[in-house]
Amino acid sequence: MKSIVSASATALLISLIAAGATAHDGDSRDSRDDGNRIVGLWSTEAVIGPCNATPTIQIRNTLLFHAGGTFVDNPRFPPNGIPNAGTSGVYQRVQGLGTWSYNPTKRRYFLHLQFDRYVNNVYDGFSTVDREITLSRRAMIATGPVISTNYDVNGELQSEVCGEATSTRL
Repeated sequence: MKSIVSASATALLISLIAAGATAHDGDSRDSRDDGNRIVGLWSTEAVIGPCNATPTIQIRNTLLFHAGGTFVDNPRFPPNGIPNAGTSGVYQRVQGLGTWSYNPTKRRYFLHLQFDRYVNNVYDGFSTVDREITLSRRAMIATGPVISTNYDVNGELQSEVCGEATSTRL
């Protein structure tokens, strides 16, 4: 009986060690059950512009993805804002909050983000960002298209821009 227990304990120990090794090797697992591979801190660079033209505006931010489907966007933006193109105002934006989901069939992530905008410290509306993300094999690079929609203070559509974003795991 003692040898059966020892053999069972040894088999259990070996399986736990193997499972632990697999959990750290994202490349060997089936990505359909690996939606949380995106969890962590990412530095993002995007290029956006009118949807029917070549993107020219560069955007930088930091994204913190949480397990379960939420994330925080921290704009890499001067605290006092930047001059608002076409006006004498200063454009500012706050941190964004968002949700993410994983589609195992497409092996893609989808995120939706919202943040508020201000001009001269006065609320000017909000923006949403929708992004489709494909992770690299080792889950160190996230790339994909971006659509950002701007709304005024009454929630009316102002404009939409499109582009591409690349995030690098920090």
